Amino acid sequence: MARRLSLASAPRGMAAPLPTDSPRLSGWIVNEFVSREREVRDTLWLLGAIVWVLAPLAGAIPLWTSIAIGALLLWRGILTWNGRRLPPRWLVAALMLAAGTAVFAQFHSIFGKDAGVAYVVLLLGLKLLELKARRDTFVVIFLCLFIMLTSLFDSQSLAQALWLFVGVLWLVTALVRMNLLGREPPLRAKVTLALQITLLALPLTIVVFIFFPRVEGPLWGMPADAYSSAPGLSDSMKPGDMEELVTSDRLAFEVDFDGRIPAANQRYWRGPVLGRYDGTTWRPMPTLGAAQSTPLDLEGDEGSTARYTVTQEPTNRNALYLLDAPVEVPRVHGLTARLKPDLEVALQGPLRERVRFDARSYTRFRYGLNASLLERREWVELPPQRNPHTLEFATRLRHEFPDDRKLIQHVLNYIRTENFEYATKGIPKLGENATDDFLFVTKRGFCEHYASAFVVLMRAADIPARVVTGYQGGDINPISGSMTIRQKDAHAWAEVWLADTGWTRFDPTAAVAPERIMLGSEETLAQTDGIAGTFRGLGTSWVRWIGYNLEVVNNTWNQWVVAYSDDSQKTLFSRLGMPDVDWSTLTIALIAGSALVLAVVGGQVLMKRPRTEPITGLYARLCERAAKLAKGGEPRRPTEGPRDYLARIATHLPESERGQIERGFALYEELRYARRTPSADGLAALRRCIRSLGA
Repeated sequence: MARRLSLASAPRGMAAPLPTDSPRLSGWIVNEFVSREREVRDTLWLLGAIVWVLAPLAGAIPLWTSIAIGALLLWRGILTWNGRRLPPRWLVAALMLAAGTAVFAQFHSIFGKDAGVAYVVLLLGLKLLELKARRDTFVVIFLCLFIMLTSLFDSQSLAQALWLFVGVLWLVTALVRMNLLGREPPLRAKVTLALQITLLALPLTIVVFIFFPRVEGPLWGMPADAYSSAPGLSDSMKPGDMEELVTSDRLAFEVDFDGRIPAANQRYWRGPVLGRYDGTTWRPMPTLGAAQSTPLDLEGDEGSTARYTVTQEPTNRNALYLLDAPVEVPRVHGLTARLKPDLEVALQGPLRERVRFDARSYTRFRYGLNASLLERREWVELPPQRNPHTLEFATRLRHEFPDDRKLIQHVLNYIRTENFEYATKGIPKLGENATDDFLFVTKRGFCEHYASAFVVLMRAADIPARVVTGYQGGDINPISGSMTIRQKDAHAWAEVWLADTGWTRFDPTAAVAPERIMLGSEETLAQTDGIAGTFRGLGTSWVRWIGYNLEVVNNTWNQWVVAYSDDSQKTLFSRLGMPDVDWSTLTIALIAGSALVLAVVGGQVLMKRPRTEPITGLYARLCERAAKLAKGGEPRRPTEGPRDYLARIATHLPESERGQIERGFALYEELRYARRTPSADGLAALRRCIRSLGA
């Protein structure tokens, strides 16, 4: 009795021992073993692509979801490597129900951005546990492509786009591996083919991107939780809130100046203005007066006018950040901006996409000289029975310095000379009387500690004051000339109302850490944060040069790709001499451009397509007819010549067709192996012979 072979028992990478008395069985076992090895490689390749696709979502989905999908991928990899059976369908169904229950318990829904992404990721992992047929592989790959789109909810940077391009190439290579039958080419050849396929789609992608008619607003509705608040300044402030921003290199906005760039100590980017204080947190005052298109009580020095363009990142909040003080409300495409009486420029709704707008500001100005007594009284309110030492200190100062300016200068000197320390970490917690604790006990804090304490002290001395939050400084890129403002540039300062100048900026942080204002946040961190700051300051010239160039590339990507809107589209066509472009013109251009690209690309593909000689095609048809007529349908083997093939199937051919088939093979040999090119008459005779077979 022949011994039954176990493929699983063979050493990996080696075929199992084969019996020599059955060449046909031996060939089947070898082919089956090679197929098994190839299946393992293809499955592991697909699992690697899935890991790559899911990597950007690691921080966007709950930790337990990442652990669960990692376990499912590992489980599927072990099953594939060891050649084990897939789990039963009832177990997969039970796991799917458990996944849905867990997602619902986490988000109280399975719909929406966060819940939906988490659930789809888990379904992808469960689908791998029933991956058997090619159809299942197609489903997994298309799920991966969909999940790749969801990663754009959190980031649309150039680095993210490059990561996704590699993911697409990896998945297309998986498709190529799955569809290549017969002999398997080397990996390099498969990746090259996948790259060619991907690049062939690039021209059509560019045409559709440029010409597809844009509309104001999104093309589809988004779930309610699609726009989570991005890291950045809030519309309220509590001392200590900015500590998490101080080390963040996340981009807040970029600025391109048209002409003069203001000095470092003039680069205050105004955001939310806060005037209501409950003893712990500062919040905006209720709107006083109607929104304005231009400041009604602003006297600016025309020589200090700065003209610039801002590209602001989405924040899911309504504040726009303009250089202090804005001359007018900027025009923001597709959105409505308004100017509050406190000079804050805000949108009517949250900012959920990157915007680019032009603005003008004064860096030397007077504002609010005509504020009424009633308006000023709104800015001196303090919560009762809080910070008694601060109130006593302010009362003493008020008696000693009846003049507001002298009192302010004394407070700034007090901060400068009484061992106060500017710090970004290790800041002591403040108690219920936060200002008392800071001014007289801890004396260590970040900019919001100084701004908050300074404003409380001013109000306690009956001087109208408020907190202004925003950004200060900015890093100028010497290559592009643009300025980058990051979250670590977040800042808070104070404004005090004085009879001769109106609302006047005072920055108590400058009293304790003038380098923060003159040098910027990064250099200040290098001087105040010990070893960590030292490493931040070690950037060599070539490292900075690379960073500046990357900023230029990323800024170009943001302006021309991510922020490409209907306004950008109209501007582009205006430069091309087509100022009045509507959706119908764009549709015609889209169809024409797509047809032209398809014609050019298709022509190139057809031209490079290998041409088959007529004699080769006729021989393939002859072998196909012979295989159909032979009992059992014996196809010709790739290494089999015409005489060997005919000899092998001769006994299986019907008597009525055998002579004609032999004649066809003889004609083929005569035409193929002749020293001259096959004649037209000979080819015609072979065609007639094949047609006469009638298979």
